[in-house]
Amino acid sequence: MPNIGPVVFQTVGDVFVTPVRIGAIIWEGATTSGDTAELHCPKTLALLWAGRTDQTQTYLGAAIPMEGIHAPHGFRLSKISAGRLLIYVREN
Repeated sequence: MPNIGPVVFQTVGDVFVTPVRIGAIIWEGATTSGDTAELHCPKTLALLWAGRTDQTQTYLGAAIPMEGIHAPHGFRLSKISAGRLLIYVREN
């Protein structure tokens, strides 16, 4: 699979089931201090990524390691207080 994106998640329960590596996550939209968003593995329920707005009104993105976040069973949006996630995936 070539680099595609973004996969757009905005509702708890949104799921992407293809094995991939996550290359980037952008959380956009109106947020307030203390808002949270989390991605989990849909099969094992392991936490893949968590974000929380802290002292600011906008969360801009995430630092992802060069090799990406391995998501062998895809990923599921398990929590989001506001806004939406733009998730850029790359080959597994």
